[in-house]
Amino acid sequence: MRGESLLKRLFWLFRVNFCISCLAVGGGYMIIPLFRDYFIDKGKVFGREELTEMTAVAQSVPGAIAINLAGLAGYATAGIAGAVVGCVSAVLPPLIILSVVAAGYKELIANPELNAALKGMTACMGAIMADVVWDMGENLIREKQSGCIVAGAVLFVVSFVFDADAFLLIFMTLGLYIAASRIRRAENVGSSV
Repeated sequence: MRGESLLKRLFWLFRVNFCISCLAVGGGYMIIPLFRDYFIDKGKVFGREELTEMTAVAQSVPGAIAINLAGLAGYATAGIAGAVVGCVSAVLPPLIILSVVAAGYKELIANPELNAALKGMTACMGAIMADVVWDMGENLIREKQSGCIVAGAVLFVVSFVFDADAFLLIFMTLGLYIAASRIRRAENVGSSV
């Protein structure tokens, strides 16, 4: 991919992000397996670690994760021009679909086939989300960061069992991160002495 001309890379990037955006019903973390398939397995643009880092950055900055990740992957593929093409190509399919839906909303909402298709897509999103969680957990285990897995499990239980408010979960996550950072720093100081 790196040896190809800039124009070929940009066209490939537009095509890939456009397809991912068309297929990624649910957005957000649902696109990660598609990015992995196109950018790592097929395109060999970057590795799994880079995708994990890009995903962390994409969720940390304002905006939709799908658009942020498309821009970061575009930048890794073809620089600034790639970032622009990545973002534009990721925005186009939802823009087109929403325009069509808005034009015929009354007819579409009463369509039983469309409602059945949407319910089927909802079921598929659960499987895709399980794949994403498994892949992220695999990376954490590989990097020997079991504390993150424990923190994720604790937050899940607090959220699911106790129906905790998102505000509380954010502060719990922050507290767990600070505690894990201090423990890791203390281990590093102890091992360097």
